[in-house]
Amino acid sequence: MFFSFLCIGILVIIHTVTAAEFQTHYCDLNISSPINNNTLYYSNLIQVLDSLASDTSISDNQFLHTSTGSIPPDIAYGLYLCRADVLPNDCRNCLLKAREDMNNNTCPFSKAAVFWSDNCMLRYSNFSMVSTMNSSTYIPECNKVNISNLDQEQNNFWQHAKNLMDRLANRASADQKKMFAHDVSSYNETQLIYGYVQCTPDLSGSDCSKCLQASIDRLREYCYGREGARVLAASCNVRYEIYKFLQFSDKPGLHYFYAAFNYYYYYYYYS
Repeated sequence: MFFSFLCIGILVIIHTVTAAEFQTHYCDLNISSPINNNTLYYSNLIQVLDSLASDTSISDNQFLHTSTGSIPPDIAYGLYLCRADVLPNDCRNCLLKAREDMNNNTCPFSKAAVFWSDNCMLRYSNFSMVSTMNSSTYIPECNKVNISNLDQEQNNFWQHAKNLMDRLANRASADQKKMFAHDVSSYNETQLIYGYVQCTPDLSGSDCSKCLQASIDRLREYCYGREGARVLAASCNVRYEIYKFLQFSDKPGLHYFYAAFNYYYYYYYYS
């Protein structure tokens, strides 16, 4: 396990990686008054998190937002988004894990926070987040291996990856119902690039496109030349790899095969 700290403007990002899974969280320390366990807001927040983590009717797009309270500033807002290929039970388990981590004082003084992992995002705040695009709260994650030591080869690879991600961003932002897209592209005779993009379904197509494009630009800014990378933002996420990391399949056995493969690949090339 290792910890790295990344500060972006007023944001504080805390990134945690283990061999077993990827997870990270963001605590908004810019809220003027810190959270207090004895306040009505805290009581409402606990209800919101419990409601999201115990959702028994996970929908096809695996997205839900809710709130508790009636008078600001004591209203607590929350939402979750699971990766589109994740099975409902895995989505639920991911949310329970996120809820547990938040309950263990992950962000003890913050009225707003985001938890990301491979399978889901859980987010809460003291203001409404629905239909409001946020691409400024983000964290990049880069494969530690370069595709090549040659500048020209790195540039060629990035151009292929960017073209793929741009196509996916256009597809996802045009599909108001799904708000995600995935595909594979050939880099050369032997190498494929797999890509995935996703927005929270409450966004407009225009805001989804803006969030995805900002995240794709950050792929280059932070992870240029790397074999794989992702950027997780509060309203969207993007990722590319040279291996199949999604679990879309009509055969249940392959779903678990890909999950196991991702586990070992992440251990050797990211941790």
